[in-house]
Amino acid sequence: MTVDIGLTGNIASGKSMVAAIMRELGAGVVDADLIGKQVLAANIDGALDKVRAAFGDQLFEAGQLNRHALGNLVFSNSSLLEQLNSITVPVMTRMIVQQMGALHATFDVVVLDAAILIEAGWQELVDEVWVVRASKNEQLQRLMTRDGLAYGEAISRIEAQMPLRSKLARADVVIDNTTDIEATRRQVETLWMTRLQNR
Repeated sequence: MTVDIGLTGNIASGKSMVAAIMRELGAGVVDADLIGKQVLAANIDGALDKVRAAFGDQLFEAGQLNRHALGNLVFSNSSLLEQLNSITVPVMTRMIVQQMGALHATFDVVVLDAAILIEAGWQELVDEVWVVRASKNEQLQRLMTRDGLAYGEAISRIEAQMPLRSKLARADVVIDNTTDIEATRRQVETLWMTRLQNR
């Protein structure tokens, strides 16, 4: 019997690192962020056309969407973020369900790696919700270093997301990523052995 894990946490919390560890341990992983990029890049179900109609041509350069500019726009305005999600999430949901179903044929554990797991209602697609926790300062430093964001841009992305406490309240498992990578790895390996194997 396949176990479906919804892995979430706020931006730059280390969620993708945990997903990578779980992949090493033998899980199949669906990357919702990658799917979101594919939806727009391939204009699936006309999603890119809808974004252009909703947000204007100023977000496009030589016919290509400037994702950085789109991020700055929607992460500074919650109603615009909701509007973007209303375009992309239904398409993403269908693709996520398809990919999870395909992985069920091969894997005993399937992980849905999704920052907006709860906001999008995708917790309904999984058996358990695992939340990765990091401090706001750690998120900020990682965002500025990893994504090359200015301080204000990084803060707006952090504050645009559902508060961590709200995600923790819905968690079946909390993974503490406030120390070092090896400590996080040990937590995931222990969870794998005690919670997922031999179910």
